[in-house]
Amino acid sequence: MALISRRQFVQQTALTAATLCGSRMKTLAGSRHIFGTREQSTPQVDRTAIQKLASEIAGHVVTPETSDYESLRLVFNRAFDLRPALIVRCGGASDVTRALDFAQNKNLPVAVRGGGHSRAGFGVCEGGVVIDLSGMKRIEVDADKRVARAEAGSLVRSLDEATQRFGLATTSGGCPAVGIAGFTLGGGEGLLQPKYGAGCDNLVSAHVVTVDGRQVEASQKSNPDLFWAIRGGGGNFGVVTAFEYRLHPVGEVLWGMVSYSAGRIAELLHNFAKFTGAAPDELSVFGEVLPFEQGPRFRTFVCYFGDPQLGNDLLKPLRAPLKPQQDNLRLTSYLEAQAAGFLPAPFAHFQTNLFLPELSAPAVEAIATATNNAPPQFRVLIVPFYGAITRVSPGDMAFALRQPGYEVDMLCRWNAPSEKADSVRWVKTLRDKLQPFAHGAYVNQLGETSEELVRASYGPNYARLAEIKKKYDPTNVLRLNQNIKPG
Repeated sequence: MALISRRQFVQQTALTAATLCGSRMKTLAGSRHIFGTREQSTPQVDRTAIQKLASEIAGHVVTPETSDYESLRLVFNRAFDLRPALIVRCGGASDVTRALDFAQNKNLPVAVRGGGHSRAGFGVCEGGVVIDLSGMKRIEVDADKRVARAEAGSLVRSLDEATQRFGLATTSGGCPAVGIAGFTLGGGEGLLQPKYGAGCDNLVSAHVVTVDGRQVEASQKSNPDLFWAIRGGGGNFGVVTAFEYRLHPVGEVLWGMVSYSAGRIAELLHNFAKFTGAAPDELSVFGEVLPFEQGPRFRTFVCYFGDPQLGNDLLKPLRAPLKPQQDNLRLTSYLEAQAAGFLPAPFAHFQTNLFLPELSAPAVEAIATATNNAPPQFRVLIVPFYGAITRVSPGDMAFALRQPGYEVDMLCRWNAPSEKADSVRWVKTLRDKLQPFAHGAYVNQLGETSEELVRASYGPNYARLAEIKKKYDPTNVLRLNQNIKPG
């Protein structure tokens, strides 16, 4: 693969069309609610203005009259059924500049879409402009320098495939179809986080289009305040069109799942907490409670980045004493382990999360009780925080979840509208039961938002984020996100 410099990559990203390359937390009044439109009244957009925009960009514009509008307006979470006035399928950073200018001149709301997996449906808006980056998927790997440069429409799977050709990887998401942009900007949990930190910890630089149309680099040397903010602060400060990541050698791993018989949730969660409390950086683990015909079951996913024999020895506490029903741990490539992540088809759901400094007995009891009395399509995902991700100071960047503990995601899906209310109620009830033991939340997994939730997620970093927001987006143009209001 031909290598290019950072400058060349940024220029190509900006000027050419992209190429494909293989304390209770409660929703406050006026906040973002699920299943509703965010902007109830928007101006009409005249056809001439849209045609002019289309003639000025390298990509193309999709309107309600376009044949692929219905499919392109959908996002992964089918709970959201919104109809934007137009979707700008960007071919480069210059297209983003023009789309932002168009939306502001016409006083239209702006949604930015990368992979389209936002739990809160922020990749689409009612009656506004969707800046769609999904066609911008160029990826370049400099194996000698151990860096990858990827455009913002790239998915986790594409980034993993490109870097693994050289035996390298960076922390990326557990779902191959997730976009790297939202993943990284919100912090970025992944299998490599105990060993190499969060996704944002491995960000070297980014190319950002600000709301006033400037194209700037954010790094430790260029616009360091912006660089601090986008590492965890989401899409509040500009539209990021390209990322540069630090890479690490990653080869074969010991990977698989250990699953247990129905019930025993409290016992298994206590054992999980004890096991993860002593886990080394080379071991990545997460737990999951899911419904089965016989009742809720707990299963543990394991990825060990080290000597397989040592890994098997470390995993003994998950095995014989607990008599797992299934144990498929095996030596495989990191790429295969990543590809085995969650790959469901789009579905309607509600999800939220919080961060528990410990899996205490009351917290475990709340989870066990809730999963024993849950709707038929629930999931509780538990991601332990230890190792490298916890050895970064909370003030070093916007991503503030740095203490050891457990990020707990609660999700429920539905097939029919009549099932929605019970599904949402179950998730919120479990969240409220766990809230007394919680300290913060992970913005990427919040299915609804409010200023209170965002402040809780960023903790002591919120005030600085609000000041940076004021500098780069003083009128809050980029507000369809886990929004930080200008200070």
